[in-house]
Amino acid sequence: MAGWKDTIDRLVQKFRTDETRFCSTTSGYTETEARVEFIDPLFECLGWDMSNSMAVPNSLKDVVREESQPTETSAKRPDYTFRIAANRKFFVEAKKPSVDIRTNKDSAFQVRSYGWTAGLPVSLLTNFKTLRVYDTSTVPHVNDNADVGLLMEVSFDELPTRFKELWSLFGREAVAAGSIDTTYGKNIKAALPIGTMFLDRINDWRLRLASDIHNRYPSLDIDPLNDLSQKVINRIIFIRMCEDRGIEGVERLRKVAGKKDVVELRRFFKEMDDRYNTGLFDVNSDPLQAQYAMDAQLFLDIVEELYFPAAPYSFSVLDAEFLGQVYELFLVKRLVLDVATGSLSLEDKPAYEDREIVTTPQPLVDEIVRRAFSGRLTELKSTGMLTFDSLKQLKVMDVAVGSSRFLLRCLDQLVDAAISYFRGINDTVNIYRKSANDYRLSFTAKREILKSCLFGIDIDYNAVEIARFSLLVKLLEDENFATLPIGKKILPNLDKNIVWGNSVVGIDFISNVSAVMSLTNPLDWSAAGLPSAFDVIVANPPYVKTEEMKSKTLDEFNYYKKKYKTAYKQFDKYFIFIEKAVSKLNNGAWVGMVVPNKWMTIESGKKLREMLAAQELVAEVVDFGNELLFEGKSTYVCLLILSRSVKKSVWYRNVHDYEDWLLSPDDKGMLLPSSMIHQYGAASWVLPSNDTEAKVLSTLFSSSIKLEDIADVINGIQTSAEDVYPIESWIEHNGLVHFEVDGVKFAVEKTITKPYLMDSARVQSYLPIESDALIIFPYEYGPNGEAILIPPSRLKTDFPRAWHYLKSFVSRLQKRDISPKPGPGEFYRYGRHQALSSAFKGPKIIYSVNQLGDKYGIDETGVGFASGGTAGEVAITNPRDGYSLEFILGLLNQRAVELFMRKRGSPFRGGYYSRGSAVVADLPVPKLDFQNPSHVQIHNKVSALVRDLITVKQRYNTAVGRQRVSLSSQQEALANEIRKQFELIWNFGGLDDTLILPGDHVYKK
Repeated sequence: MAGWKDTIDRLVQKFRTDETRFCSTTSGYTETEARVEFIDPLFECLGWDMSNSMAVPNSLKDVVREESQPTETSAKRPDYTFRIAANRKFFVEAKKPSVDIRTNKDSAFQVRSYGWTAGLPVSLLTNFKTLRVYDTSTVPHVNDNADVGLLMEVSFDELPTRFKELWSLFGREAVAAGSIDTTYGKNIKAALPIGTMFLDRINDWRLRLASDIHNRYPSLDIDPLNDLSQKVINRIIFIRMCEDRGIEGVERLRKVAGKKDVVELRRFFKEMDDRYNTGLFDVNSDPLQAQYAMDAQLFLDIVEELYFPAAPYSFSVLDAEFLGQVYELFLVKRLVLDVATGSLSLEDKPAYEDREIVTTPQPLVDEIVRRAFSGRLTELKSTGMLTFDSLKQLKVMDVAVGSSRFLLRCLDQLVDAAISYFRGINDTVNIYRKSANDYRLSFTAKREILKSCLFGIDIDYNAVEIARFSLLVKLLEDENFATLPIGKKILPNLDKNIVWGNSVVGIDFISNVSAVMSLTNPLDWSAAGLPSAFDVIVANPPYVKTEEMKSKTLDEFNYYKKKYKTAYKQFDKYFIFIEKAVSKLNNGAWVGMVVPNKWMTIESGKKLREMLAAQELVAEVVDFGNELLFEGKSTYVCLLILSRSVKKSVWYRNVHDYEDWLLSPDDKGMLLPSSMIHQYGAASWVLPSNDTEAKVLSTLFSSSIKLEDIADVINGIQTSAEDVYPIESWIEHNGLVHFEVDGVKFAVEKTITKPYLMDSARVQSYLPIESDALIIFPYEYGPNGEAILIPPSRLKTDFPRAWHYLKSFVSRLQKRDISPKPGPGEFYRYGRHQALSSAFKGPKIIYSVNQLGDKYGIDETGVGFASGGTAGEVAITNPRDGYSLEFILGLLNQRAVELFMRKRGSPFRGGYYSRGSAVVADLPVPKLDFQNPSHVQIHNKVSALVRDLITVKQRYNTAVGRQRVSLSSQQEALANEIRKQFELIWNFGGLDDTLILPGDHVYKK
């Protein structure tokens, strides 16, 4: 910001001196002159690199000027696009000073249309005399006056006094720090986003087109209907984008559609096929042209919705990335025919039902591609092997291509690298200079890269069509009629690049059921013409749990179990996508994927970790912890970067705030030795993300023993019918427990019930567990303490009330998956036979699986508890080898231990961390020598302090007034003394305890 005042004063004075000439409609003063003399210097003062003086790659530069050159027949694009890390932040539309932008509604509509189409909160309109900031989060209308959406106006003579205000909003540093999102972002959430509106519109076209074709050809199957309607939509969008980019003449599509002549329309599509060769307009292989017709009026109606005033968006601004995001959601649904009514509707595809499918956030796409490519390109540069020929030899694959959003960014990377190479050798044939420090790759060179380098696979046929379409749209970006080659067949055919098939199922998959083969769609990579190995593989692979695979694609699931080493226990489908990618790597190749982060610690990820560690593949991990990156979805992910190159270290970053990460994605976090990963191997990876964590974790692990070696870690019962067995509200009378279920009164014998914990909120650290329910327990204990099911005959006679109650829910109970399988009449058996004895015994520590480190209670009386998945409770009991339960309880409540739990466990919704029995079993417990008096002294003192703290906390809960204040101080003093005793054991070397999990609210209590 330094030095702005003199420049601003000079600009203002210069404009004021000659204002009459500048603003005269007859002076001939142009927009270009205004941009060079005034607008460019103004934004340079705001910190923007207007001339790309740093010579950063095109895909990353701050300011993009006129994203395509206007011609007499083209629609203009924004004069300036201001970006941070390749992401558009706002547009600036420039006018010459003689255009009074305060009253010119066309100028206001233009900039609002640009901004709204791009999904930006605000954009700017200026002729330097006036600068106007518009809200672009709402749909613009042609007849809106110039003040609709106006947020801010600054006249040129106000610049010296209001410059700091502009700097705080639109200065480069401010925008990079989130000023626009902070100040204006709230507006866009209240409006209907362009993506949603556009998706709704194309889905509407889809239904209308398919309904018309179905009415004409009722025997046509649903899949061809899906494909035909999608092809028509792709065609008209492609043509409209070409029109607004100056590649096709103005409103050619509209004029042809207006003739309502099917023959003329087919002739037009034939012309498009001859020129572009995309397969999109292929006359010979297209059944739409060869066999099927559609209503000409319907086609015209749809086409009209692509032009003003029906279409408030600008196709000159819609880019391939935007289409990719829209089409990702488009792919979720398919047309479905109601046989009874003959009507069509849109429903989720079977593969997407009950799935948490959302678009991948663009910053994740950008970072995955950038990191994977930077590694490969850096290696080529360091060896002097980076040439255009070597670039064209790179093979890039997306194994779950979807709408091709990852490949779009890959193309950017390759184009940037090619431009850099050609500039270095002063090549003037393959690149051309657009402006100072702004070079573009020739269309021919771009086409070569796309055809030679980029490949993708998807099991969804419609996704394959869309991926090809998106890549061709991307290829035409920055092009206009003058920059494209003259002649026919100018675009590449991508049929051999983007392939329909199953990335992870080969032709060795066999099924006698044709429907299974069709659904599975095995792929022969070689026969499809795909390369045998790749240099870069990127993807956001499908996340599908074992249970879902078993229920929907059992044959395919069994194939995975036989074919893939990572298909271990309760594996997720993305495991095998990683394994497949690794198997397809060239030497020195890189992989970049967005995957859930649980693989680093969960038991089923054991074989995946073993593979990655043994082959020393991991280069980077960006772990987003419990940050929710997919809006409204409980999917917790990481960026996983793998490499076949030799490396001595691994980067690991644990992100606690996604918004902060967006401002500094280049920060790679902690550099860890590769030996750490190798040493962990198949075991859970507990990785530090900073020096403090490294010191704490290293200290915990040194001279330690696992908790499972000095105590029993047990799960609770699992009834699989929590709506039947527990009783939360009851009255006890004459040996019976009376209660109601859905308004129906029941009673069961008290002797068949046990005290039970229902509400996890009742579990608090250092407090005794109190039951809040009873549970019907149809078991008895044998001579060795084992639980034995009460047989039906005895249950009827000894517990007739309980038998009557359970019989009332027999249909509900028989629907459960019960193990072991019940015998005749044993419908009331619990869902699992686990913990039927141990769960009701004391003393034990009971803790909540999902928590933040403050829910470890003590049970002395034998309260029962339940476990299941990532919910419920777990218990620690039967301490041995000299350790007391109180010592373990004190240990569990230490910050250092909570750090381990969060690292070893899994993030969970609500900001909690899950710590099941396998997690706590791995807890490193100080290895005490009970022959050493000092160790015995510390152990016994901790145990005594914990007992005192339990007593004080109980008294505190019933205390009032000054007694409560006094007891609060005693609690804090006892907790601090316990902490000091553990510090004597660990000896963190003067490390301030508050630096472990700093700012965590649990430790502020």
